[in-house]
Amino acid sequence: MNSEAVVVPKLASPWRSAIALVFQICTYVDTGLAHELAVNLKAKDLAAAHERGEFPKQGWQTEARERICEQATHLRSGLLGSFLVTLAFLATGLALAVVAGKVSPEFPIAIAKLLGVIGGGLAAWATLFALGGYAETYGGEALHEVVHPVLFKCIFLPGVAMAVVGQLW
Repeated sequence: MNSEAVVVPKLASPWRSAIALVFQICTYVDTGLAHELAVNLKAKDLAAAHERGEFPKQGWQTEARERICEQATHLRSGLLGSFLVTLAFLATGLALAVVAGKVSPEFPIAIAKLLGVIGGGLAAWATLFALGGYAETYGGEALHEVVHPVLFKCIFLPGVAMAVVGQLW
């Protein structure tokens, strides 16, 4: 008897999957299973084998779950790691500005400069995250490959907008 639940093949929404990756990892993994099966069934030979009940092989869900969890962990740790590195460099820049006498608790807060720093920090974070790399597959359609650019855009684009507003303020 097969103890694995039936997976209905369905391509995942990159935006919903990105949110699930950050907030609901179990949902992300379940979505990843359906997405992986849907991507595989794009091949005519595998779709025909699926119709005959010959694909996917017994136990594929366990292997796929492990792989999807590993890829999700890699993406999440890359997101956190790049954030921490960016935060360290922002703190270093702030410390240098304090030593140079350009920033002080006695000075009023310059909103434009603050927006520029936050925007630049977000853009730097996204860039470091993008440069961190991820496991690439032959087809480039694995869920983590689809989610990676979405995460980049969610961080980078608001950062650029804030930096521009800060410069034009």
